[in-house]
Formats: sequence, C-alpha cells, structure tokens
Amino acid sequence: MTENQPTKSKTFANLPVLPCMLALLWLTSLDGHTQEVASDAAQDQPNAGGLALEEVMVMARKRVEPLQETPVAATVLTGQDYQLRFLNDLKTLELPAPNVTISQIDYFSNAVSVSIRGIVNTDIESSFDPPVGIFVDGVYIPRPATSSLDLFDVAQIEILRGPQGTIFGRNTSAGAVQVRSRRPSGEFGGRASITAGQYGRLDLKAAVDIPIIEGKVDAKIAALSQSMDGYYTSSINGRDLGEEDISAIRPMIRFTPSDAFDLTLIGEYSRNKSQLMPGQNDSAATDLLCVFQNFCGSDNPLGQIDEFKVPQDDSGAGFIDAEIWGITAEMNWDVGAGVITSVSNYRDTEEFIDIDGEHLTTDFFQINRDGEHDQFSTELRFASTAWDSFDFIAGVYYFEQEYAQESNLFLGIGPIGTTFGTQLVGNANQKHESYSLFGEGNYHFNDKLTVTFGGRWSEDKKTFTNELFGVYPTPGTRFTPDSESWSDFGPKLGITYQWNPDLMTYFTYSRGYKSGGFNGRCQTEFTCGRTFDPEQVDGFEAGLKGDFLDGRLRANLALFLNEYEDLQRTAIVPQPGVAIANETVTVNSASAELSGIELELSAFVTEGLRVDFSVGFLDASYDEFCVDLDGPSPSDSVPTSSCGEVFFTGVVDGKNYYNVEEDLSGLDLQRAPELTFSANINYEFAFKEAGKIVLNGRYSFADSQFTDQLESSLRSESNLLDASISFVDMQDRYRVSLFGLNLTDDTYVTARNVAGGLWTTRFVNPPRRWGVELAVNF
Repeated sequence: MTENQPTKSKTFANLPVLPCMLALLWLTSLDGHTQEVASDAAQDQPNAGGLALEEVMVMARKRVEPLQETPVAATVLTGQDYQLRFLNDLKTLELPAPNVTISQIDYFSNAVSVSIRGIVNTDIESSFDPPVGIFVDGVYIPRPATSSLDLFDVAQIEILRGPQGTIFGRNTSAGAVQVRSRRPSGEFGGRASITAGQYGRLDLKAAVDIPIIEGKVDAKIAALSQSMDGYYTSSINGRDLGEEDISAIRPMIRFTPSDAFDLTLIGEYSRNKSQLMPGQNDSAATDLLCVFQNFCGSDNPLGQIDEFKVPQDDSGAGFIDAEIWGITAEMNWDVGAGVITSVSNYRDTEEFIDIDGEHLTTDFFQINRDGEHDQFSTELRFASTAWDSFDFIAGVYYFEQEYAQESNLFLGIGPIGTTFGTQLVGNANQKHESYSLFGEGNYHFNDKLTVTFGGRWSEDKKTFTNELFGVYPTPGTRFTPDSESWSDFGPKLGITYQWNPDLMTYFTYSRGYKSGGFNGRCQTEFTCGRTFDPEQVDGFEAGLKGDFLDGRLRANLALFLNEYEDLQRTAIVPQPGVAIANETVTVNSASAELSGIELELSAFVTEGLRVDFSVGFLDASYDEFCVDLDGPSPSDSVPTSSCGEVFFTGVVDGKNYYNVEEDLSGLDLQRAPELTFSANINYEFAFKEAGKIVLNGRYSFADSQFTDQLESSLRSESNLLDASISFVDMQDRYRVSLFGLNLTDDTYVTARNVAGGLWTTRFVNPPRRWGVELAVNF
C-alpha cells in the first residue's frame, strides 16, 4: 500500500454500541434517582468508596455554570490535565479532544491550525479568517500567525465543538478554544517551575501573587523563558536546527472596591526569536527544483531516511522575530437584576519572518515578510439574574484590525551555476471592522424543561490594498478595490431536559458564519478585485451529560450534523486576456455534510486511580466541490464541464487553452480523520509519610487524513504515547517529575508545502523525547 492510500477505519460498524451503553447508564441513573427520592437517608449516604469527580465550571456561554448543566459539547483542561502533559504552547496540544486535532502551520512555529469536526484553516495569510476562534481572557485572536499561545499560568482551557456564533460571533463556525489566565489569589504566594529535557529544552516559569490593599487591590505577575536547540541536525555542518527562543511576561492587577464590582487589568508582552521549522525536500520529478537543480524528493519517501537530518545550514534555516504587546480590561458590575460585563483589548504585533522556501543551500526561493498588525475590540454584555423562570445574556461587540506587510522575494529558478535570479518587492494592507448585536435567552418551564432561543447579527467591512510584486526596490502596480461588506444573522434554538440532578439531555440548532474577504496573495487587477463570500453552517446537535455511580463515573455524549454552504476553497483561476496565465485564489466552491459521534468518559476506578477516555467518529464528505485545480490546458474543441464553467484563456502556438471546472466532490476533506481516540490513566498512592507518587500515562490516536484539499499529502495514522512519574510532597508544595513524550517514536507528516510546481517540502511531528521538571508552590 502506498503512502497516499489511506486505510479507512471500520469503526463505524460499531457505532450502535455507544448509544446502547449510554442508554443503559441513563436507565441506571433514573432508577437510582427514584430510590434516592424515596428515602432521605439514601440521599445522605456517601458513595461506597468516598470518591466523586470534581465539579467543573465553564464559561462556554459567557456565564459561569457547571459543565454538566451546559448544553454545549465541550472538553475542559484544568490544572493537572495539562500540567502532567508537560507541554509548553498550544501547538503541542495535538489531540486534546474527540474530533479535534491541532498542528503547526508549515514552517511557522508561532502559528497553529485547529481542526474541529473536519473543518480547518491551514493558511498563514492574515487576509484569511480561520473557522475556529481562539480567545484569551475573552479576547479574540484573529490571525493564524502568533496563535500558538503559551500555556503557563492558565486556569483552564475550554474546547467548544460545533458552531458557537450566537455567543462568540463570526469565525467560530467549527468551534472555539477559550484560554483563561489565573486571577490574583488575594494572598501572597506563587508558583515556579523549571523544565529541562532532550534537544536542549529549558523552560523557566514563575508567577507571584501580591496583595496590595487587603480585599481591595490584588496583583499578580507571571513570566516565562522557553528555549530549545531544535529537533533537527544539519547534514552539512552538524549544527542543531529549529531553535526556539521565547520569552513572555503577563502582569495583572484586580480592583474590588465592593462586593458588587471588580476591574481586572491584564498586560501582555512576548518576544519570539526562533528559527523556522526545518522541512525535508519532497519535490516531485516535475517540480522545477528537481528539473533544474536536481534536488528531488522522490527517492526519499517518508520512513526511508532520517527525517531530522536535513541538507541545509544555518543560513537556510530561516527565522522569526515577533514582538507582541497588549492590554485587556475586564469589568464586572452586579446591579442586582444581573451582571454587566465589559471586556476591552488592544494588541499590537510586529514581526519579521525570513523564509527559505525549499529548505536547501541553493538560492532558489527566499522571501522575507516584514509586517505589523494591531487590533482593538470591546464587548459590553448583560447577564440577567432577576427571574427564576427566565434568564438571558445580551450584548454589543465591536472589533477592528489592520495589518501592513512588505514582502521581499528572491527567485533563482534555473540550473545550478547560472546567474538567473530576480529580486521582487510588494506590499499588502487590509483594514477590517466588525459589529455585532447578540442575545440568548433560557425559559425554564419547570425545574426540568428549558427552552433556549437566541441570535446574533454581524456585519463585517474590509478594505484591501495591494502593491504587486515589482523589481526591487520599486513595488508594482497598486490596486485598491472598493471596500466590501457582508452581514449575517445566525439564530439558535435549543431544548434541555434535566431528568434528575445527575442527568441532562439536550438538542440545539445553531447557525455559524465565517467572514468573506479579499485574496491577500493577488497579483493581477482581476484577482485583487475578486472577493469571496462568507461560508455558513447549519449545526444540529443532540447530547447527553450524566454523572453515575454516585459521582464516580461521568459520561458525556454528543451526536452532530453540520451542513456547510459556500465553503471557501483554494482554486486556480484564469487571468482574462493573458494566455495560460493563472493564479491561486480563494473561491466559494463547495458544500459539505459532516456528522459524527463524540463520547467522553471519566471515572474513579479505585481510590487514587482515575481513567479518562474519549472517542470521536467523523463522517465527512462533500455534497459538491466544483472548481478548476489544474489550470489552463489545450483542447481542439470547446470542452464541457460536468458541474461548472469553462473559461477560454488564450491561444499559444496555435492551440486554444481553457480552464475547465471539474467535479471533485469525491475528494476527502482535509484534516478530517474518521476516528480520534485517547485514554489517560492517572494513579496516585502514598509514599510512606513523605508524600505521594503520581503515575500518568496517555495514549492518543488519529486516523489517516489528508493535510491538503487535493489529496496529495497524506498524514498516516498517528499513535502517541506519553508517560510520567512524579513525586509530590504531602503539602503540595513541590513536585518532581520525569516524563517522556511520543514514547512510540511515531513519525508522520503534519503538513506539506506544495509550491505550485516549484518544489514540495514535508514537515513531521516531533520525535521521542524526555525531560525532568521541578515545580514549586510557595
């Protein structure tokens, strides 16, 4: 079997087992509740082992409520959940939840691609919006670049699956990731850790809580330094490649002049001075890098060579220098009838990225991107608490961002030893404003039945300017298309039934919306002026959440169907009046249906032994995918298209060339594995009278999947095993851990950069590695 032939999982044949199992638990819970109601004494009895899973509170609907009473498919990582994974940023959290995968985008160590239920963005350009929203302390992070957030001093991470448009707005059509920082404790104390490991890993982290005026003003400051030599070695000079050098500081101060009012100011500063991720040349025999310079990847299939030894030196590694600073103000005011909340933020990013595209010592393709981005957002909302039978949340939201980017490109396409080469320069700028009004209400008919209804109106306006590539130092023609606006109304309806205090079922319908936009890489008047429209999704979800066996077992189940229209996909389109010329642009070319099942189980098996299990099944297919992905081709007669249009592009050497849209609905969606699975075992036991030993192991699996929309880059199935052993003293003051990550040493392609017939580069996951960590609470 070749690498590009995935093996389809047979797991769907067993799907009925899951509903049957949950139905049995449901009946067990109902019967148990009947017995409890019949006897007050039975209600007061503790469970047999004195064990119960902790209650988890979330802000999935922008108010604090128990996860088990929230009709949203959500996975929550708190405290030990991610501390014992020994991960340092979002991109290393690869398989955090069922039907969720996270990967780094190509070279860029500061950018992540989050796939939820088979919908994903894998493009680094700031002109494109992702379908999964990332939020930090309530603030939207709009760009794929700089989205790989550090995970230090985080209170919890919430991964919300499915459309979240009513509460979170546009660009959450697939889901949302919420990261919330720890707040000041009000008492002096802190946390610190040092992590040292293979490949020169060294992480230094510390956070200190500082009371200023007792009960009125509290502060906290958190800082980190994160460094690594890199997983790669140069086959030219033997040096390490892929170095990381990241530092950050996050000060925070909270004012609580009364019990009814609080104001928290959160500062942010970070600096990333790292090399780009090296890749392995994977160029086909027809790619120009292979044709002209004989650098071919066809003889080096995955697994046949050392993926972490690359034929490049320090000069060809490329680097990133990104500096971010920002400030967030969060205010909460209890006015009796409810709580008024305001969240405002300003964030500025300056970055310089130098990219050696083909990752070799040859001067074939090199580009540097010098960019600046700033954003401002503010949200004002009101959450009611006045009535027992009805509650609601309503608000207004404003967001603006602007980026400017200068790109310098060197093309050396030609045989080795020739002097052929061109240096080009271009500039792009985009301003984006967004406005929203939203509301969501819950009417409680009684203590069991609740009906939810809501909606969000959004309007987006974008203005785009591009100075095309011209011979350095003068940019080419300047294009400023008319501004474009798009508006959308996304409704939400739901019903929840609380069968008893430990069991809830729900059904929701919601509509998600991803903004339209301009083609940020355009190089002609035609494509610079060509916009793509928003994509929409109608999401249907039924779920069950229950605690069983006196709180020792928790089971959450979700069944979903998402129907997408006007999916934004990459295509090759003709340039009118120019023979055979074409460009890669984004067009609304597809519709798709995605359905599946997600199950999460947590249980205390015995005292000290906890098991967490999750599985996600996904059935993803295009209803329609009609686009030209091959560019112009000659034809003696006017061709026909099975599902779209035919464009005449010109005459060359007496032959007529046409672009023909094709029916590609049989292709797989990218990053949409059929099966994802994880199991985590955590066992704690006393070690004499000095403390406790904590043993932790986690296994995660993802089915084979294509990382691109053309089925040219297959990511084989992944099997990851992580494990650790820790000693914690009796007062939880310090912890010493020895850990290993990817102990199976599984290697798989995370992405391929296919550069339009020029070259192809492949990127793989990190190798097996180990480390030690000392953590202290004081």
